[in-house]
Amino acid sequence: MTQNIRELKIDDKDFPAVLREIPFPPKKLYVWPSNFPSFTKATEGKHFLSIVGTRRNSAYGEEILRKIIAGLAPYGFVTVSGMATGIDTIVAKASLENKIHTIAVLGSGLAREAFYPPKNWRLAEHIVETGGAVISEYDNDMKATLWSFPQRNRIISGLSPATLIVEAPEKSGALITAKFALDQNRDVLAVPGSAFSSNSVGTNRLIKQGAALVESAEDVLRAYGLELSGSGAMGDRAANLQLSPEENKILEALVEPMNIDSLIRKSKIPTQAAQSVIGLLEIRGIIKKIGTEYTKII
Repeated sequence: MTQNIRELKIDDKDFPAVLREIPFPPKKLYVWPSNFPSFTKATEGKHFLSIVGTRRNSAYGEEILRKIIAGLAPYGFVTVSGMATGIDTIVAKASLENKIHTIAVLGSGLAREAFYPPKNWRLAEHIVETGGAVISEYDNDMKATLWSFPQRNRIISGLSPATLIVEAPEKSGALITAKFALDQNRDVLAVPGSAFSSNSVGTNRLIKQGAALVESAEDVLRAYGLELSGSGAMGDRAANLQLSPEENKILEALVEPMNIDSLIRKSKIPTQAAQSVIGLLEIRGIIKKIGTEYTKII
């Protein structure tokens, strides 16, 4: 995939206005792809949410993060994260799975030779291919350093009115991002965790200090002052989910609770493909397994 990268200087009309407001704003940004809509246009009708967390996430952290992102899908959100391993990577993947545009802010330059972490290169390409963007304030060939990651965190928090911390040990880069958010007069949201988990030390402390507690997408919507979909709006929510033909077939077949074998037979989708679609619908919070049977949530 050819890299078309655009340089935006701070006085450029397409430079994100929200970053001009923060202390020590970046003097320039490199944006891949170069034809990414201006940040002004990209934010029209959208709600930016920055999400960060530990690079060594737990299964709990991944599960609750995926459910939160899936629940936000119908509400016009754009996610922002840092492309690191762990929570950042899950943010990008879950956003793509739910057809949510996502923006990754790097601690390195954008050129493939400098890109960090290298194993996420294909993920970055996928973000670009699906309408998102990968950005950096560093020259394209600059390799990541120990200081470049904490420095770029101010951009992650600066792009959104709120930053969600999913899992954060006591000395976590995610807590640096939370501090930047507070300094920028942004909201801080945090997912609670077990008192016995080292990954929850930082998030539980943030909640004690006044961060909004987030256990579901509904908590994020409340923080943004958005109305929750009532029973009368569920049809609108389903219409906004941008379901694939196979996903629609599964939902059409699921007129009543049924086990996976019955659901596959009724949908008339090949078994392996149907299992994959059912799994994705469950991750997105559209269907739910209760005992041995699946049922629709929306």
